[in-house]
Amino acid sequence: MYNGPHMKKISAIAVLALLLCGCASGKIKRLQAKSDLCELNSGELGKQVHECGDKVAALQGQLKDLEGQVSDLDAKLKTQQERIDSLTKSNQDLHAAAAADTGELSGKVAEVVKEKDDLSRSLDTVKKEKIASDRAKANLKTARDRLAAELSAAKARLEELSAAAAAEKADKDKAVAVHNQRLANAHEQMGTLADAVLKEIQDEQAAIEQDGQSVVLTLQEPLLFKPQQAKLTDDGVALLDRLGRALQALNPGAVRVEGHSDNSTIKWELFGSFTGHWELSAARAAAVARYLHEHAGLDPRHLTASGFGEFRPVQGNDTAEGRQANRRVVLVVETAAQ
Repeated sequence: MYNGPHMKKISAIAVLALLLCGCASGKIKRLQAKSDLCELNSGELGKQVHECGDKVAALQGQLKDLEGQVSDLDAKLKTQQERIDSLTKSNQDLHAAAAADTGELSGKVAEVVKEKDDLSRSLDTVKKEKIASDRAKANLKTARDRLAAELSAAKARLEELSAAAAAEKADKDKAVAVHNQRLANAHEQMGTLADAVLKEIQDEQAAIEQDGQSVVLTLQEPLLFKPQQAKLTDDGVALLDRLGRALQALNPGAVRVEGHSDNSTIKWELFGSFTGHWELSAARAAAVARYLHEHAGLDPRHLTASGFGEFRPVQGNDTAEGRQANRRVVLVVETAAQ
């Protein structure tokens, strides 16, 4: 059954209908029509009341949900309030601590400022040192480049000198080889010439020795000439024939013929005499050289004749033995270049 304002309204209408029953039948019919209309409206109103009840139930469910949400929000609000209270207290504590530490912080700030100033001054010093270092570095680079250029030039010069030294060494080695070969040739020539005058050497009328690349053959005066004369004797001619054949086989580079004498007085003769030992020694050297060319076939371009007179003695002229040793003809035989 339905209760409330709607039901009261419906009851009032019914009572009114009953009160009007005593009216005339026309009115009854009209009332009956109105009654029907009221019943129809009552059905509609009942339906609406039912729908309103459903809506109220739905609203009550939503209200319950909202009350739960409000409860949750109240809990969260309480938690947030507690957090705010805690932060507020912490903030107050921090303000108090900050106020208490203001003096200490001021000192630390002063120290930091002083340290900053010191660092600024140190930075200025470092900047100046860097400028000086850069300048020194530039100077060193210039010096390095100059030294590198000098080193390059020195290396080039060294290479030139090394090449020159190598060439010089090669020339020296070649010269040494030629020298050694000439020494060997001279030694061989000395043996050949010694064989040609072996008897005279054994008789101590001749002497032979090697002087570097040359062979020096000394012939005493009696082997070639009579005293104070420049004409070859028969024995002298025979001796030069033997020497000529040996020299022709050796093909020497040069033959120097030297005439030497003592300082004894030259006897004057009407024919064929010499005015001095210089002339005598020169004439004897020329006679030997001419014979070696004309009869032994030696190349005259390789022959020279020199007279030294008494000025190159090998012994003193104060004894007969010394004077005899000084009167001599010397052949200096030089080896030919290979």
